[in-house]
Amino acid sequence: MFREVFACYPDDGITKLQDIKEFKQLKNLDRYDELVGQIQGNLVEFPMNFLVDDDLTFTMANKEYFVPDINFT
Repeated sequence: MFREVFACYPDDGITKLQDIKEFKQLKNLDRYDELVGQIQGNLVEFPMNFLVDDDLTFTMANKEYFVPDINFT
């Protein structure tokens, strides 16, 4: 339901950065009122394949390249 109504990310359906824009267009907030009754409890997702196909290493053109790796862990 959360994927269909809100299109929140991180999500396993997004494997590249270019997919985020297309994924966000899938949201359909109009369906919230009809689906809200199906919500029970809490939802916690841990997407294992989010941006799996992208190379997220920094190059010298990125300012993050000059920041020590310890800052990103």
